[in-house]
Amino acid sequence: MKLISATLISVPITFRIALARILYSHHVFVQLEHEGVTGTGEGVLYRAKPHEAAALVAQQAQPALQQMTELPKLEDWRERLRGWAATSPAVAYALDTAWWDIQARRLDKPLAAVLGAVSRLQIPVTEQLFIHDDAELERKLTQIGARGTTHIKLKIGSSPAEDVALVQRVRRQVGPDVEIRVDANHAYGWPAAAPLCRQLAGLGVRAFEEPLSLRDWAGLAALRRELGVPVILDESILSLDDLQGAIAAQAIDLLNVKLTRIGGITLAQEYIDLCRRHEVGVLVGCTEDLGIGTAAILHCAAALPGCDSMEGLGPERLGFDVVQPAWQIENGHLALPDGAGLGVELLPGWQGHLPPAVRRFDLTQPSPALRLFSENARLRQRLENVRVRLLRRLRG
Repeated sequence: MKLISATLISVPITFRIALARILYSHHVFVQLEHEGVTGTGEGVLYRAKPHEAAALVAQQAQPALQQMTELPKLEDWRERLRGWAATSPAVAYALDTAWWDIQARRLDKPLAAVLGAVSRLQIPVTEQLFIHDDAELERKLTQIGARGTTHIKLKIGSSPAEDVALVQRVRRQVGPDVEIRVDANHAYGWPAAAPLCRQLAGLGVRAFEEPLSLRDWAGLAALRRELGVPVILDESILSLDDLQGAIAAQAIDLLNVKLTRIGGITLAQEYIDLCRRHEVGVLVGCTEDLGIGTAAILHCAAALPGCDSMEGLGPERLGFDVVQPAWQIENGHLALPDGAGLGVELLPGWQGHLPPAVRRFDLTQPSPALRLFSENARLRQRLENVRVRLLRRLRG
């Protein structure tokens, strides 16, 4: 199996969440080839720095792939992915998607059909809203309403008073029939979060994502008992042990499976199987994935009976894409691509379609320029996080 290319693009963004303002969205694109069939994958960097992803590609993944004269069996591939995901789950996700894309294209089937039974061709979308000023919030909600979306997730965590005012404002604009979820990204501790969650439940909030500090299983269990509103966990779950701990403590109703955080479809299947055994719901999340990642998420969701929904649409949030055909939310749903494999293709000369502000690096050739950019980006992000948290503390 040959690694044709591995490219990192860094997209400047300003997405505000409770304890941070995110400055970069780093994306890894890979193309693999086996016996004349090409597969494509994408991952959004989670935890790993860009230069660490480059080192993984150049020093581990590329040499290992060159030694694979046959497509590895699923169990062997899974073990290989575990090692890569320990360093960079986004790189593992990109490689895993490309591997599955090759498998499905060789069979001339949509990826969802190879993963399992295709449960549906239209996947409901929960659209996500970051923390915006009032004018931008109104504009975003108008766009979402025009797409027929009936599920919204709001980023909260500014302060209890601001969170309540935000939900009231959104509820007034979208009306009573739109389901609202909130995501606090660990902004609050127990028991201080309980009164806020009770107020938001009274405003029709249907689920709370990461309402409490990281891995406070006891507090989450108490919140579920007191409010009876589903708790969604996302970034608290970084391993199967984390998921088993949350389930044992009765601290979870729904798992937000983000393929780029876990390391791809192959490893995500273990999390999904564990959830099914314990009657924990599953939704498939998005971390600003562009078109390739979006396709992988959709196929995964389509092959999961009872999957709650897909979350977000990265190309819409970032304002560009690199695939054809283009994505479009209609009546609150995204259509599953019907071609072989992922069902989407990179645009010819896709790198030339990137916005001017996007930085691009070859991950197969780690360079001093990439390391300098990587360390500078991490430092800027950390300083910004400190600034946002200090301002939040000063505001009370």
